[in-house]
Amino acid sequence: LISRMLKNKYQIEHQVLNAKQHEREENVVLDAGQLGAVMIATNMAGRGTDIKLAKFTREQYIEHLLRRSLASRDLKPDMTDEQLRENVYRKIAPVELKSEGVTKKDAETMAFEELELRLLRHWANQFTWMSPKAVDGAGADELREELDKNGRCLLHRLRWFGSVEDMGGLHVIGTERHESRRIDNQLRGRSGRQGDHGSSRFFVSLEDDLMKMFAGETTMKMLSRLGMKEGDAIEHPWLSKNVERAQKKVEERNFQIRKNILEYDEVMEHQRQRFYGLRQRVLEGRAVKDLIFEDIGEVVDSAIGEYLDSDYPAMSAAEYAREKIDCSILPDRLRGKDANEMDVVIRRLAREDAAATINMTLGEYMPLEGSEVSIDFDSAGLHRWAKNRFGIELDSAEEMREGGASERREIQSKLEQAAFDRIDATELPALPTFAEKGYGARQLSQWIKRKFTFDVTPEEILKAHDDDRAEVRDLIIDRAREAYRQREAEFPVEYAMQNAMGLARQDPNAAFAMLADWAKRRLGLELTPEEIKNTPPAKMRQRLVDLGKSAGDENKMDQWISEALSQPDDTALDAYLTETFGAGLTDRMRFLDSDDRADAVRARVETLARPEMLQFEQMVLIETFDSAWKDHLYSMDQLRDTIGFRAIAQTDPKIEYKREGQRQFLGAMRDIRERVTDLIFRARLGPPRQAPGPAPIGGGGGAAPQQAPRLAAPRPAPVGNIMGSTISGPGFGFAPVRPAQQPPAGGQPPSDQPPVSP
Repeated sequence: LISRMLKNKYQIEHQVLNAKQHEREENVVLDAGQLGAVMIATNMAGRGTDIKLAKFTREQYIEHLLRRSLASRDLKPDMTDEQLRENVYRKIAPVELKSEGVTKKDAETMAFEELELRLLRHWANQFTWMSPKAVDGAGADELREELDKNGRCLLHRLRWFGSVEDMGGLHVIGTERHESRRIDNQLRGRSGRQGDHGSSRFFVSLEDDLMKMFAGETTMKMLSRLGMKEGDAIEHPWLSKNVERAQKKVEERNFQIRKNILEYDEVMEHQRQRFYGLRQRVLEGRAVKDLIFEDIGEVVDSAIGEYLDSDYPAMSAAEYAREKIDCSILPDRLRGKDANEMDVVIRRLAREDAAATINMTLGEYMPLEGSEVSIDFDSAGLHRWAKNRFGIELDSAEEMREGGASERREIQSKLEQAAFDRIDATELPALPTFAEKGYGARQLSQWIKRKFTFDVTPEEILKAHDDDRAEVRDLIIDRAREAYRQREAEFPVEYAMQNAMGLARQDPNAAFAMLADWAKRRLGLELTPEEIKNTPPAKMRQRLVDLGKSAGDENKMDQWISEALSQPDDTALDAYLTETFGAGLTDRMRFLDSDDRADAVRARVETLARPEMLQFEQMVLIETFDSAWKDHLYSMDQLRDTIGFRAIAQTDPKIEYKREGQRQFLGAMRDIRERVTDLIFRARLGPPRQAPGPAPIGGGGGAAPQQAPRLAAPRPAPVGNIMGSTISGPGFGFAPVRPAQQPPAGGQPPSDQPPVSP
């Protein structure tokens, strides 16, 4: 709009800078400092290009004045400053002093000193705060000084300028004031980015949002009474001060908004640092096994605290009673009692609970005796509730209405008797189990079996528990480490044999050679393909597993890490790793800082010493982390959307958000530990994931050959859903342990099980 006005109404050449001119942006901004250049920009703050003020010659300056009708054709470059002013003043006087009746002829014949004084007085009335009387009594020098203070007029100091900066620099015109003073100052800074001179002027409307904040309808009505009309300009220092005051209020409000957002985000920031620190540790392979046993220790501590608590039998009995009889019983009422005493207490408390529930619920359908509250008699609802809850039929609605209070007491007695009969008839056969000594130890033993697949008998738990719970924990952790060592010995062997079996379908000799090469590199065992071919798979597996147990000694791992860390430089470290494991440093490790080098070396040694198991641990942890983190982010978003309602209860939503966020984060980390420890012992190697091959030639009905994976040092790779039935990686898969399934009557294996290969 402004561009069209300048072009059509005033014929002013200019450049427009907006999103459409993105490719020309640098040139447009750079040329904005030329003599007489005009640029219109949507927003000049932060453009990233300085506006350089140009220098020019007297000839260019004369051309500039002539083009804008500010000088006559008689102006020459060799004239003095006095002659320049006289030429320009006589040219512009008829226009500037038109209201005073000065004509072109008057301007040409009038003495220059008189003409100059009249122009100075005209500009002083227009651009300064001097009164008309003071202007009429002031001399030329005094008027020039007043005009200098205002800075709105430059013609009173007209002379031969040599550059745009000499003329006053860049002049910035703003069509509104931004709600942030910083943006306005950035815009003003365009006129002085390099310390150059410049000026700025902003125009605001009383209808702008910023002005409405302090100049509302009252101000508009006051100005109307004073005779102000649409388009009239108001200039006064208090106006600028009020604008700045409004900007300050907006900035304070925005600051509080940002501060509030930051306080909410601070909760998530701590959680992100904790979570992504663990995730990065897993991705880099740094002490992943230690992290898993930290999780195992946490879940074991939690289980011991739950199952070996002295109140656990009572809590289990109370929960059992709630499920069987549908009554709420505090565990304290059952603590220390035998089975018969539990039975008596449960049934007595169940009767009391049932009577209270019936009395309270009956009041929702029938009015209480002597009640002043008007309650509609809901006979249909009462019939349904009595039949569904207690299995009895009540009288008709008319009979209940006619009976009044006596009928209500009779109905209550009938319902109570039905509830008591049901309580007495309910069998509680499991109560003796809760009362037996060692109930918690047996439950803990069953939990260990389900969780970790190894056995710790109740007798061992009770024997250790008699002395200290710490002994129970040490017993379970020691068994877990022993089981994990067995798993570390079996898993690489199963991985290698599965890959070899997949390749054997296409090239048996290559598969046997590959397995022999793996056994030599990983276990130091010299095998020939012929020997592998003639050895039964089960016997070969057991032989490799037994050898893997001795090769997987934890002390040896610590020794490797210590020796690697003791190497003086990267060259020696690379030689050591290559000699020990057949592979050296990665390119990334060669540019690490000294602070990160130790962790990187530990991770590299673990990656080379136990690659298959490390990759499996990474897959389990990363998939579990990512799934749990996405669920946690969603729950935190839900919490943030609703936490504001806590203010109704006179609580600070930010404090409540921090408290609830921490509780949810701890719950998410607890879920991660539970899921990781569930999978790490129970997941098993499944058949390799094969790619379909070409159809057999000849149109036979046999299965198409499948693409077997190469047997190589495993690398981290994208995996499938680890929470489901199978974890699939490059050439191998993992599946949780499942109960054995019997084949259906047709003799075919179940559809979710792979076919058995010979």
